[in-house]
Amino acid sequence: MAHIKLSIDDNKLTEFWKVAERLGSKAEAERAYRAAINRTGTRLRNAVIKTLPKQTGLEKKTIKKALGKAKRAYASHNGKSARLEYTLITNGGYISLRHFKAKEYKWGGVGAKPRGRLEKHPQAWIKGGRFPNRKDMPQFKGAVFQARTSGKRWWGHSGFRKVRSDVRIPEEMTIGESAKAFERESSSLKREVEFEVRKRLLKR
Repeated sequence: MAHIKLSIDDNKLTEFWKVAERLGSKAEAERAYRAAINRTGTRLRNAVIKTLPKQTGLEKKTIKKALGKAKRAYASHNGKSARLEYTLITNGGYISLRHFKAKEYKWGGVGAKPRGRLEKHPQAWIKGGRFPNRKDMPQFKGAVFQARTSGKRWWGHSGFRKVRSDVRIPEEMTIGESAKAFERESSSLKREVEFEVRKRLLKR
């Protein structure tokens, strides 16, 4: 499981109490932080959804499903303490090869594109039946299989196993362009808080 957590770097809450003093209350400061953090967090989530398809070779809808719903910041209410951070959480193992535009070649074997680079698996297959009259197997939803040479069998008494890539979304979120997006948005968070403070002061 991977977490990308966006929060203010303010261990002693020095900056927070300065904001509370400017706005006149702790509650107003929490609301300003909540708005700034959630706006910046939404930009971060959108950036990750934009960068990960190219970085991993996965479709955008697969990335969005893996990320799920973010944990948003909120101010204190009804006796519940404030949570002034925005968290993206994802988990999961190595992604099945079928998610990387896997295709069975007419002469045998399968090609797929993890991270956008073609990988060939000469002993793998997607369809059933003898060549050249291969048949789709819709019950397996395009999964790629390969003969098992050792270890526990995948289902029943068969000697087949699903072929997976070396791509794991929890790892990919913390490297490459996704990591750069996090650094970029983290550095803008303090400016967003200042924007919220000034906006609230102007309304008075």
